[in-house]
Amino acid sequence: MFGIHRPVKKELLKYGDLPFTLLRSSRKTVALQVTAADDLVVRAPHGISQGEIITILNARMPWILEKREAMRKANEDSELPESHYFDGALFPLHNGRVTIRLEENPEAKLYTISLQEGYQGMELRLRGASLPPDVCKLLVSRWGRKYAADWFRGRVDEWAAKIGVTYRSLYIKETKTRWGSCSSIGNINLHWKLIMLSDRLSDYVIVHELCHRLELNHSAAFWKMVESQIPDYAERRKELRAVEKKILSW
Repeated sequence: MFGIHRPVKKELLKYGDLPFTLLRSSRKTVALQVTAADDLVVRAPHGISQGEIITILNARMPWILEKREAMRKANEDSELPESHYFDGALFPLHNGRVTIRLEENPEAKLYTISLQEGYQGMELRLRGASLPPDVCKLLVSRWGRKYAADWFRGRVDEWAAKIGVTYRSLYIKETKTRWGSCSSIGNINLHWKLIMLSDRLSDYVIVHELCHRLELNHSAAFWKMVESQIPDYAERRKELRAVEKKILSW
């Protein structure tokens, strides 16, 4: 017999002066997340009452306040976290950060890595017999390439249609100094670490490379084309240069 799948139900609520988003789904436990935008998200089972949720919020209030303060500080700080691979480290992903969780098991035969929801938000979980930093870095790099390929395919297609160009193939790479490139035969190459930047910066790189499909240079005509799609491209380009050394050497 097949079970009945109940869709996610979204509610915007308040606990005192604290607004939060309640997402009810078929999950079995309650999870709290403070997003990079300083929003509180509560994920809960369909059957739990609002009273029970308020009780949980009251018990977790010290953690919520601490997390919100940390997010505010992170948003004010232009520097991204150091590139350390350890349990509890924060890994930048799109417009926020996920927590790295290491689960070592001496009897494990394989190494695995997955992005999944944890008790306090999204986690990048690495599992294996031994997880020293060099092994973690390799696992994250392999995972990042696949994740980036899945993520950017849709964004490249969307921007290509908007600009009115086509491309031959999309390749996800890891280079030392370049975020992306466009070959003379129409291949778009993107660095997988673009997933570690905000979407506004990765979109700039995508648009930049797609505009090369019409202007394979950096002429005035090329930059005018980029500006027609992203009016504040100069600001984004400056932001990208400010963080690229640290991210590309991650």
